[in-house]
Amino acid sequence: MKIRTTLFSVVAAGLMAVMLPGVSSRAEGAVAAKDSVIAEGVYIGDIDVSGMTENEAKEAVDQYVEEIEQGEIEVEANGESASVTMAELGLYWANREAAEEAVTLGKTGNIIRRYKDLTALEHENHVYDIEVALDEDKVSDFVEEEITAFDQEVVEPDLERSGGKFHITEGASGILVNAAATEAAIQEAVENAESYRNMKVEAVCEVTEPEHDASELEMVQDVLGSYTTTYNAGNVGRTQSLELSTRRLNGVLIYPGETISVSTLMGERSEAGGYASAEGYEGTRTVDMVGAGICQTATTLYCASLYSELDVVERRNHTKIVNYVPYSMDATIYAGADYRNPNTDLKLRNGFDYPVYIEASASGGRCSFTIYGYDENPGREVEFIPTTLEETYPTEVTYVEDPSQPVGYSVKTQSAYPRVVATLTKVVTQNGVEVERTVLHTDKYKMAQEEWVIGTAGQPADGTQPADGTQPADGSQPADGTQSADGSQPAETQPADGSQPTETQPAQTQPAEGTQQ
Repeated sequence: MKIRTTLFSVVAAGLMAVMLPGVSSRAEGAVAAKDSVIAEGVYIGDIDVSGMTENEAKEAVDQYVEEIEQGEIEVEANGESASVTMAELGLYWANREAAEEAVTLGKTGNIIRRYKDLTALEHENHVYDIEVALDEDKVSDFVEEEITAFDQEVVEPDLERSGGKFHITEGASGILVNAAATEAAIQEAVENAESYRNMKVEAVCEVTEPEHDASELEMVQDVLGSYTTTYNAGNVGRTQSLELSTRRLNGVLIYPGETISVSTLMGERSEAGGYASAEGYEGTRTVDMVGAGICQTATTLYCASLYSELDVVERRNHTKIVNYVPYSMDATIYAGADYRNPNTDLKLRNGFDYPVYIEASASGGRCSFTIYGYDENPGREVEFIPTTLEETYPTEVTYVEDPSQPVGYSVKTQSAYPRVVATLTKVVTQNGVEVERTVLHTDKYKMAQEEWVIGTAGQPADGTQPADGTQPADGSQPADGTQSADGSQPAETQPADGSQPTETQPAQTQPAEGTQQ
């Protein structure tokens, strides 16, 4: 049996040698594959590489890739489109090893493997696919710079009041490009393309619907509450800040359950933000500060909110009394380092089942707020009654000596303010009958003494007064005589000229004993 097997193997080997002329042994079949040419009937893509060396085959395919690099891809998103050449996206031949495989086809492996490969070529061409791909970084840059520019942010329906009428603007869906998914779609389209001419790819987008519907706004028709305060338009800096802050609150829409921060809506209190400098409260003193005047805006809105019965989430009274609303009806704001996270704010919440709209205006010395919504109970009316529990005036005057000014010089630097305790009571009537009476809060305002700066230059060292009599011997009265001879305080609590200091609330201006609604 062993002899027969050996004889059969020899015969078979001889046969193979006859069928494969020039291939006499395994060693001979493995020689210098890279230096030989590609067998007949071998293609790379549509390119016939028969008889080519490996380098020649690569050059032929590279030339083909250079041609398709000029093809364009059009990417569409949200009704817009942008085109780019495949060269700009870094197209490259991804499977360059196909040229090496083409050269070795029929020349490597055992004798049976080579025989089968060459025999197959006699009946059918052998085709290696051309695999192309794009540079990932260049595709990413293209999508980020060109395609995401077609993003459409979701637009909520809007309400505007002009000419005494409301005008509703429909909302729109948000359409945002998914950059990563779109990049993958472009790569896939190129890798699987049958033709590289006029290629089109649809960007992968995510659609977001508006949270609200325009039909909700149709309910906003009725006046829920309004309030007006007056101001001195001749105080330029204060007026600029008051009117700017009022404009920024005009047209604010509050949906059911939403809370607004008045400080945030007013924006950054800086000259760059449009605000000006004027006198405002810092503790019990009056000093220059940027944004002074916004508290009158906040106060006017607060009063309108009371009458419209919005929920008052946060509100504080001033440290000292103000003269544009009764005691206990004011509201102060102080931003501190960040107007979006203020130390003191006015926050209002819409507790109704329908939206409310804020209309605001300030000009000609009148600041007005009107809040619109849906009056579901026309027979209900509210009234607010401020009650003063204590009002105590200062009995002393503070004098600050200034040695740089001559004796006889006197300037009032701070006005007198009383200590006040006051409450605010809400009274509700239904069809003319009282159904509710509630004390909302008790506010406390600090006392501030009148302050004068007096000159002392030239005053004798022993402290006696000069002979000209410009300063009373007891030092109790400035030269202008605004203080009564017995040292008592004038009845008025505001500055003698009738002007009102403006106020933005500093961090430590709220009395420790003050209450907050």
